[in-house]
Amino acid sequence: MLGAVFVGNGKVEVKQFPDPQPGPGEGLVRMAVSAICGSELHAYHSPNGSQGECIGHEMVGTVIAVNQTRTVKVGDRVALQIMTGCGRCYYCFRGDYEHCADMGYISGGHAELIAAPEMCCLPLPDDMNWEHGVLLGDTIGTSYRALRRLGVNASHTVAVLGCGPIGLGMLALLRFLGAIAIAADLSAYRRDLARKLGAWQVLDPGSEDIVGRVNSLTGGEGADVALDCSPSQATLAAAFDCVRKFGRVGLVGEKADSTIHPSNQFIRKEITALGSWYYSPADYFEILDLYRRGLRVDDLVSHRFSLAEADAAFATFASGQSGKVVLVR
Repeated sequence: MLGAVFVGNGKVEVKQFPDPQPGPGEGLVRMAVSAICGSELHAYHSPNGSQGECIGHEMVGTVIAVNQTRTVKVGDRVALQIMTGCGRCYYCFRGDYEHCADMGYISGGHAELIAAPEMCCLPLPDDMNWEHGVLLGDTIGTSYRALRRLGVNASHTVAVLGCGPIGLGMLALLRFLGAIAIAADLSAYRRDLARKLGAWQVLDPGSEDIVGRVNSLTGGEGADVALDCSPSQATLAAAFDCVRKFGRVGLVGEKADSTIHPSNQFIRKEITALGSWYYSPADYFEILDLYRRGLRVDDLVSHRFSLAEADAAFATFASGQSGKVVLVR
């Protein structure tokens, strides 16, 4: 089979790999669409690349072979939730495999085939197209879990700091929920996408005071909820500064480090803050219900490439001049 690898310093090659074989309790899935995730850029820019390993973890496809599976059969259309666990602990019984002490994950979605444990194979409805299906995973799933835990509804004004894939997923959900969204991003391209996704106001951190603008737009009170959806160190402090007293701050996505001033930004404002990492199978089924009720995701994708064009696809995504980028088989 063909699969994409990071060869280092921002280059991708598509190479020949042996076809994977499903082990006991696994299905062999032929990929239909995979999507590029912002978290992949760390290895993409690294001089070491992916060290010969096939990449990609947002993926949908069709099961073409099985090995001793109970719930997955040949012909099933599936969306792959990549986390695995022991299946016996508190977190696994909750469906939160990412917190299991034996947590693992599957990777290799930017390829033609992947062998996946059946616990990772979520059913994709027959009438849903592949592109929408891949978006309902990491992009919408991670965003939805955070908004659900924060209790966001139509009465809230929400500041979305960072309009990469997660921030754009937030905006799609906020539009569906009827909440007022204020979006901020350095990329003019992504600010335009934020407008298309229904943001009430779109701000440029490179030319204006984001905190001052959010406070002005909310009558001096601040946003009810602020979402830090950027790897930038600056956005976390901005989220605490632009949220109102007794407001809520969500840290979503990956951020290696940042600095806040707890007394002024957190304690004295009596803020509630939470971190949100991934999504669970239960979240996925709730998202399917939202999709049936009118959640629109098609305008999240800005570029489509073939697997053979993976190098160009990653270069486009890494430029910041894109929304969601997908590889279509």
